[in-house]
Amino acid sequence: MQAEATFRQERLKKHLTYDVWKYLLVIVACWMGWELLYTATAYRSPQEKRIDVMIMSATASDELFESFLKPIWEEATPDMELVEGVTLLPGGVDDYYSNINLTVKLAAGEGDIYLLPQDTFKQLALNGAFVGLDQYIADGLINIDGLEVDKARLTLVDEDTGKATTQLFGIPTDLLYGYMDGLQFDNRNAVMAIAVNNGNEDNVVTFFNALLQAGRGEMPEWLRDAEAKPDA
Repeated sequence: MQAEATFRQERLKKHLTYDVWKYLLVIVACWMGWELLYTATAYRSPQEKRIDVMIMSATASDELFESFLKPIWEEATPDMELVEGVTLLPGGVDDYYSNINLTVKLAAGEGDIYLLPQDTFKQLALNGAFVGLDQYIADGLINIDGLEVDKARLTLVDEDTGKATTQLFGIPTDLLYGYMDGLQFDNRNAVMAIAVNNGNEDNVVTFFNALLQAGRGEMPEWLRDAEAKPDA
């Protein structure tokens, strides 16, 4: 009996030594299958019940972004199941990967509101990526009082008809000093716009305006001091 038990132990040891990779492979396959199943079946708020705000910044804090958006969400669009902030790392207008990534997100309708550097905004706006805001402003749904907006007014030419249309496609955020402390984001020379593929325009416009008003505030002391210094 002792000899048989020893034989079995040696056999099991050899089996584990040479076949352990098979068990690891099965474990990994099961884990990946579970992850795939969870991803496929996990509840995701429908597009008409969520608002995604994309901000391109190397300094903005994700935690501050979420806490900044939450009270605006609760007051302006309480019927939304989710308002989420997503931080995108800047790449510049000549960064191929960054531009492709942004274009794919916009085409897929992954973001509703975008806060982008002026040059990046202009490049995308001229390709029809953002909603024209003039009618919403005329209807009083977006309040731009006291803001300088002309640099976000662009002329688009329809390739088929040759017809030119000039509209405001975003709101420059240079004077929205509330974002600087609230988000740790230097929003000078940035523009906020609504993606044309948002799929939830009524609520997005309401939230856009509320987010715009939340950015109003006094110029931070550090910026006032910097602008007061004479040029070197």
